[in-house]
Amino acid sequence: MMRKRKSIVGLSLAFLVGGVVGLAIGGYGSFRLGRSGIIDECLYKDARAIQSHVVILKHLRTGKTGQGIELLEAQLDDGLILFDPWEPYPRLTDRTISEINKAIRESKEYRSANPRQSNRPFVDKMVTNVFSREPYK
Repeated sequence: MMRKRKSIVGLSLAFLVGGVVGLAIGGYGSFRLGRSGIIDECLYKDARAIQSHVVILKHLRTGKTGQGIELLEAQLDDGLILFDPWEPYPRLTDRTISEINKAIRESKEYRSANPRQSNRPFVDKMVTNVFSREPYK
């Protein structure tokens, strides 16, 4: 009877230790994969932005300013609509919120001086919504 109890206690302890070790390994792996996934996504986005900048620079250098400006305007729209999520982004720092509000304010001033209608009415509507709302909080 005593031997059976020790065996059960030993088995329970082994199971508990195995569970803790498994959780620790799984958590570490998820952390590494999550972090590398974020880095991968950021680098992908940056690489696409650089490719776009090169196209714009080529247009501007060859005197196709209208095409270069249109690409920049479209990029501005695409960036602005990210500032109008269905629900506020969680855990933004005051520094980030300040920069978002500054970007919206400066873009609104720019667009007031340089109005534009794109070939994407749904994006135009979203940009108008970003410009019409209260500062980001």
